[in-house]
Amino acid sequence: MASKKEQILDKALHLFLEKGFDKTSISDILDSLNIARGTLYYHFESKEAIMDAIIARQAQKVIQKVEKIVDDHSLPVYDKLFALFAAMNFSDLNGGQQMIDYLNQPQNALFHEKNNQMIVEKISPLLAQVIEEGIQKTNFENPFPLYTAEMILILIIGFLDNRLADLSQEELLERMDSLLHNIERLLGAPEGALQTFKRLGI
Repeated sequence: MASKKEQILDKALHLFLEKGFDKTSISDILDSLNIARGTLYYHFESKEAIMDAIIARQAQKVIQKVEKIVDDHSLPVYDKLFALFAAMNFSDLNGGQQMIDYLNQPQNALFHEKNNQMIVEKISPLLAQVIEEGIQKTNFENPFPLYTAEMILILIIGFLDNRLADLSQEELLERMDSLLHNIERLLGAPEGALQTFKRLGI
């Protein structure tokens, strides 16, 4: 059975997605769970703190997937990169697409930014490990793995943040080509080294 804290997060997420963050009150959350106000405030000091915890929980799911990829010594470097980039797709997570749609709404810009900052902060060191492995074992030429990792993640987030559903197939492929070309340049990888990644669709 889920802990009381997890129950609060689950119910709050449901209400936020259904009613919107601004239109969901603490009382709504309390009533839906039939718990006392003190119980909720024992775990969270505010509605904003609940949303922060929801974002952190979603991000942690991605981080755990990435950690397993990075620690898999049987995977070649390019396969690790492919799997890591694929793991960045939040829509594959349970409730992930709804969360993406929610965060992309203009009124939720602050939470969207917090989510992006957390992803860059937590995943950059992991991606940097893969880049360092690529320098040692393949043909990457890069003296700044950590900073490069940060820039690559920012590029991917920017790609995902664009309204991809509104693009034609030709426009989407062009943007993917541009993304992969720039990642190759940042890694110091040979031109075309990541072209097989096109099937990602991220």
